This record gives sequence, structure tokens and C-alpha cells, in this order.
Amino acid sequence: MAGAPAGRALPAAFRRPLAVLKACHGLIRSHCDTLDRLPDYLIRRGPDERASTAAQRALRYFQIAAPLHFADEEEDLFPQLLSLLHGPEEGLARTMEELIAQHGQELRAWAVVEPFLKAVATGEGPSLPDFHPYATELRQHIHIEETMIYPLASRLNAEALSLIGAAMAARRRAG
Repeated sequence: MAGAPAGRALPAAFRRPLAVLKACHGLIRSHCDTLDRLPDYLIRRGPDERASTAAQRALRYFQIAAPLHFADEEEDLFPQLLSLLHGPEEGLARTMEELIAQHGQELRAWAVVEPFLKAVATGEGPSLPDFHPYATELRQHIHIEETMIYPLASRLNAEALSLIGAAMAARRRAG
């Protein structure tokens, strides 16, 4: 299969890289919902096991999977999509640049959110910031990707999709 390392079959999930990216968006939305609910939950119930588990899951996703997802888009998907742009669509190149810049902003914002989730994950009850702006920005980012950028991917050929999937799988094996 094109793009798969010699002697290694491409894992089944990565044969459909766009489905993987969209599934990541679903997980991000779910974790954003958790971030929105967590402060009120902690006020009502304190840092119990349920809050700790939710914080641990969000931490794990945003520490490990989110940076991989951003790299998948920035290093593999967006470059392939840029080659498809013609005429009026070329304005989408600027949108992709803005999305990449937002990835950096989201990682910097995460550095503020992370210590609070770590405290909750270990059973502490810190005073929590309002996570709503962070979660809202992530949701808006996903909306732009899914409505303006991802639809272009339907024009990618099988070889391009295979290359994207292979790069995504390799990135996860390396991490």
C-alpha cells in the first residue's frame, strides 16, 4: 500500500484518515463539554472520583492526542489540500494558515488550563478558571475545519489519503 512503511500494514483506522480526524473532533467536543461542566460540578460536589476521572481523561487527550491531531492537519492534510485549491478557493489557503496559528494559540491556552486539571485529577479542589472561552474557541475552530476545509478532502485521491493515513499512524508509533 502506498505510504505504508515496508513490512508494515497500515492500521485499519488510518486507511480512513479523515474519519480519524473527525473522530478526534468528536472527542475534543466531548472534552470541551467536560471543561464547561467541571467548575460547577466541583462547586456542588467537590473534587470527587468522578471529577478526577473526567480531568484525567481530558488531560490525557489534550496532552497526547491533541498535539498529534494538530500535526496531522498541519503536516499532512493541509498541504495535500492546498494543492487542490483553484481560483476563488485559493482564499482557503489563508483560512488554513489561520487555523494553524489557532493551533498554536490553543496550545498556549492549554498551558493555563492544564495545571488546574492536574490538580482536579489528583483529588485537589483548586479554584478553577472559566474554561468556557477555551472550549468555545476549540468548538469554533472545529466548525471552520469541518465546514470549510474538510469538505475539500473529498477531492483527494486514494494515494494522497494513504500518505496522510500512513503519516498519522507513524506519528503515533513514534510518540
